[in-house]
Amino acid sequence: MMKGSISKRLALMFALSVMLITAISATLLRCSLKTSLEEQMQNELILRHSVLDPVLAKYDSPAFWIGLREKLDGLTPTDERVRYWVLVDNPAYSYGGGMPDGQDWSKRPDGFFSMAIPERDRPMVLQVKTIPAMGNRPELRFIVGLDSTPFMKTLDHFTKTLILTSALGVVLVALLGYWIARFGLGPVRRLSRQANSLPPGDSKQRLDTEALPDELQELAVSFNGALARQEAAWCQLEGFNANVAHELRTPLTNLIGQTQVALAHGRDVAELQDLLQSNLEELERMGTIVNDMLFLAGAESGQRATELSDVSLYEEASKTVEYLEPVLLDKHLNVTIEGDMCVRIDRRLFHRSLANLLHNAARYAVPGSTITVNLVSHGMQVEVSVSNAGEPIDDVHLQRLFERFYRADVARARSDAHHGLGLSIVRAIASMHGGRVFAHSKDGFNTFGFSLISQAAR
Repeated sequence: MMKGSISKRLALMFALSVMLITAISATLLRCSLKTSLEEQMQNELILRHSVLDPVLAKYDSPAFWIGLREKLDGLTPTDERVRYWVLVDNPAYSYGGGMPDGQDWSKRPDGFFSMAIPERDRPMVLQVKTIPAMGNRPELRFIVGLDSTPFMKTLDHFTKTLILTSALGVVLVALLGYWIARFGLGPVRRLSRQANSLPPGDSKQRLDTEALPDELQELAVSFNGALARQEAAWCQLEGFNANVAHELRTPLTNLIGQTQVALAHGRDVAELQDLLQSNLEELERMGTIVNDMLFLAGAESGQRATELSDVSLYEEASKTVEYLEPVLLDKHLNVTIEGDMCVRIDRRLFHRSLANLLHNAARYAVPGSTITVNLVSHGMQVEVSVSNAGEPIDDVHLQRLFERFYRADVARARSDAHHGLGLSIVRAIASMHGGRVFAHSKDGFNTFGFSLISQAAR
């Protein structure tokens, strides 16, 4: 993972990009100039040949070649930037002596060539032309040579200037890129300062996203989302602690009071046994509350159902009803199960949620009535509901009955006899299967249920 300043990294990337582009452009420019200079040298050779070739072609006797040699001497500059050679076996028609490189050029074909000269740093560019024989004069090889030093110096000077200009441009782009990056990242620094200035202990504070550029809007919104989730987690934790403290305070107070009374007065063995039995019931109730709260805390932290298996909901519902048969018989209640489908769920959690719904229905159902368990499939989603005849429930309390420890005495008689986590556990189990809970009260029937997302159908 790269560390360090983003501005420096951006400036470096700008510089490298410009360096690459400049290098390619400079190479193309240099190649173009070199080609142009080579064409200029060849054009000059062609021009000199076009002037001298007809002159050499018309002289067919040695007497005329004396004047021709003087003319070629006059055309040769003192620095020998341009030189001429006439190669022929007859010395009367030859000119320029041997070739400076010591090679035999009389056999070379017509065209352009390059010849290295020992006393010069740059080669000489040559054009070889054949002059046909005429009269007594044999066939001639006429060579015009042009020193490439001035042209190559121009190319070298251009190359040095190009390198210096490119290097300076890269440095300027790097500095300018660093300044642009620093300026462009200004909103990031302001966002960082704003995040650092959030006061501790105030979970409702959020980053101001109005003045941020579009590129940082998503980051700030995500950060605010994280703050909101943290706030919800803290509220959930505070609610958990408050609920546990509230629910455990009463049984603890009862245990302490009963124990103090027992210690303050003499008690026989039977009375002490009754006291211990009463204390055991309170302790068991406290243990149930703690276990249920820990289960709810795990479900609300994002735990998912893992022990999945393919089951028939009708068969599993029948087993749950059979398990609760003593409770149902005590109030002369009948249970009917409607619908069936095969789904992949956590069998143990399904039994627990349905048992809680049946307990809830049996507790408030009209004695001698029938409780109906409905199993309905909606594609990937399966709905399980339990309906019972009973007192109507006000809409104000209906949905809140799935909250932890929520009790609505008007809607639920004798609700103080239970610690109020049954329906909350149903909601947690539905959430662990990707579902939800629902409830409605209509026409003398109260219906509570939950949905599950079948893992096999995903």
